Amino acid sequence: MKQVQVPSTLSGKDAVVQWFGGCPDFHDAEVVSLTLARSGESLLRVYPYHPAKPAMVDFVLEQVTDLELADFSVQNVISSLSVEARTDQTGEGVTRINMGPCFGLNGWIDAKRVRLQVIPGEPPILV
Repeated sequence: MKQVQVPSTLSGKDAVVQWFGGCPDFHDAEVVSLTLARSGESLLRVYPYHPAKPAMVDFVLEQVTDLELADFSVQNVISSLSVEARTDQTGEGVTRINMGPCFGLNGWIDAKRVRLQVIPGEPPILV
């Protein structure tokens, strides 16, 4: 399993590592949903294909400050996903979620805080 660099301070990282036996490789993962809220929590749900232990990973985003997204589609497969600490356009610290392009949604999202959750099982089949 290829290791994805995730900041050690990211809340919920341990649960993800415990479920998958390491940080999952998000190559060819599918963005199942993205819900953006002007205030409160936004949610990015990603399904990293891992047949032995299927689960979705939720990125719960608090206070989204900026984003750049493109190519939303009926199926949103990403080539990669990374999480990094950054400074936003106002000079404040944020966490950036980067999604590399493959087919459909790609880009980045900055949020003041990000936490991870594991949702066991496969995503609903979308037609």
